[in-house]
Amino acid sequence: MRDSAYAVQPWLRRIACAVVVLVAATSATAALAEEKRPEQDYGRPKEKTDVGDVLAWPARVVLFPLYLVNEFVLRRPLGLLVVAVEKHRVVETVRDFFTFGSRDQITIYPSALFDFGLLPSVGFNLSWDYFLAEKNALDVHFGTWGLDWIAIKASSKYEIAKGEHLGLSTQFWRRRDNPYFGTGPRASHDDYTRYGSQTFEIAPKYTRNFGSASYFDTVAGGRGLDFFVGTCCGEPELSRSLANGLLPSPAGFGRGYYGGFQRSRLVLDSRKPRPAEGSGVRMDVHEETMFDLSGKNAGESARSWIRYGGSLGAALDLNGKNRVVGLTVDAELVDPIQGQVPFTDQVTIGGKGGLMPGYIRNRLVDRSAVVATLQYSWPVWVYLDGIIQLATGNVWGEHFAGFEPKASRLSGSVGVRSNAERDTAFELTAGVGTDPLDQGFAVSSFRFLIGSNHGL
Repeated sequence: MRDSAYAVQPWLRRIACAVVVLVAATSATAALAEEKRPEQDYGRPKEKTDVGDVLAWPARVVLFPLYLVNEFVLRRPLGLLVVAVEKHRVVETVRDFFTFGSRDQITIYPSALFDFGLLPSVGFNLSWDYFLAEKNALDVHFGTWGLDWIAIKASSKYEIAKGEHLGLSTQFWRRRDNPYFGTGPRASHDDYTRYGSQTFEIAPKYTRNFGSASYFDTVAGGRGLDFFVGTCCGEPELSRSLANGLLPSPAGFGRGYYGGFQRSRLVLDSRKPRPAEGSGVRMDVHEETMFDLSGKNAGESARSWIRYGGSLGAALDLNGKNRVVGLTVDAELVDPIQGQVPFTDQVTIGGKGGLMPGYIRNRLVDRSAVVATLQYSWPVWVYLDGIIQLATGNVWGEHFAGFEPKASRLSGSVGVRSNAERDTAFELTAGVGTDPLDQGFAVSSFRFLIGSNHGL
């Protein structure tokens, strides 16, 4: 029995020690809990409200609708779509389906374009590398919505040296839904009319690239324009409105032309291609001269005119990842050399790829225009950019005659577009345009566009 008692004692001692340690630890924890733990400094900035936070609130309130659009209309839905597209390798599958040739040199794919207030169109885009020669490429764009809505462009480009190309471009477009609202900065949206026209153009082209986005090109060739009776969408036809005295006749309406033209453009852009940051400056100057030769045979007065202008812009990449804020100022003018300038060749505001895209194409027409545009763009996906634009400006008379800030209009738009070539780019845009400032600045124009361009 004595041996058994001595055998149990080590276990009893161990249990007693464990109890003592547990009691001591509990007491120490309780004592520490009663003491206030000192605040630790991890190097983060102190949270406090300053003047900048207070001043930022009005901007946050104003931009809150844009935030909602970006977050719940663009970013989140597109994020889900992008994940699904990448998961199922949709891009690779579609590309392989529409690519042909032993060297994968032929790509053809369908396209469609819907622009609110205009007739839609469907068609295709074709690209053919090594067409007839090793260094020659062919691009064809076609769209239609019936016999009175046809758009065709075919262009070839041959590389004669590194950075230098010779090409030939042919274009034909016929549409019966051209809008016309009158001429001048105060043209009313209530004077909505339509007319039909068709244009044919053929010209050789020379291009010299200086860098990633800098280039010079020049073309010289022939162009013809004809009018025909056309309308759509319930709006009155222009010739009928003129006959009823509802609008003054625009310059050159009803008189087509054919003749020769020459066009040149110089673009200097300091920005580098992606994935480099998007900060930089851009300058664009251009001119086009047209000589109407049709009047000589018809006994009419000769006409010729020159259109010229340019833009200057600067862009700042906010984080080096192509979240870019840019400001651009554009100025466009057209002057007669002899006779009148047809209204179809005057400066216009609105439409796809034009100034102030919150307006429908040809919404404003006159002899000159000045527009300032503030834009924010950001990458939504590897192929898509989100775009928010706010622009102010208007058209004016000869050499900006009648310019006054109180007659300026405002255009705002938001959307996404692909960063592919402009001729085949996809775009989804919603925008609005206003009346002049001194007429209340009320929203009088709405525009919604979705689809890919047909190169025109």
